[in-house]
Amino acid sequence: MTFSICVREETDETDDGPVFGVGVATDAPAVGALAPYVGHHGVVSTQSFVNVRLGRRGVELLSDLPIDHALEGLLAVDDHSQNRQVHGLDARGNAFAFSGENCDGWFGHEVRDASGITAAGNMLTGEDTLSAAIEAYEAAEGDLVSRLIDALTAGREAGGDERGHSSAAVKVKAPKTEAYHDLRVDYHDEPISELRGVYEAAKDASEGFSEDSKGRIFD
Repeated sequence: MTFSICVREETDETDDGPVFGVGVATDAPAVGALAPYVGHHGVVSTQSFVNVRLGRRGVELLSDLPIDHALEGLLAVDDHSQNRQVHGLDARGNAFAFSGENCDGWFGHEVRDASGITAAGNMLTGEDTLSAAIEAYEAAEGDLVSRLIDALTAGREAGGDERGHSSAAVKVKAPKTEAYHDLRVDYHDEPISELRGVYEAAKDASEGFSEDSKGRIFD
């Protein structure tokens, strides 16, 4: 019932490591509260029958372990691992994706190591959703959040969740934290379009705040 895309991008600020982002959309409410997890060492999306520990603990482990070791270890102690779908990337250049055999409807994942992208989905109209999202992300211009929303838009237009969409979210971890790096639309008839509107409003507000010279907090 969900499709998502995780990305890793190298930055010119090499001391700060890569930037990570995740975009996700589904027919269930409040997907941003459960599926996307991102940190300075990597990014994970957990979906299908969600196990939030795969995301929360998975991201925590990436400071010490490559993502395949971290997520495979967590799946190994999950009694319902065949109901899970999880994917992501780490700062070491590794990628991982898993789709349990009990996921519903059309389900699958794509890993593009060279591009630093993983995508996965379940209960989709077909595999075109994932390839469309990846290709749109690679072709898009603008900042990381805008490109992730472009990817979600393309995935929806290619079919997306077979039941429709009611929530969407984007999260980014970058050296400089901005208000528009963590956005959610928890319930809406057109959540991806609404997410674009929230992003534009938050970015405009952030730029205005910076121009007022009142300072900004970085993590």
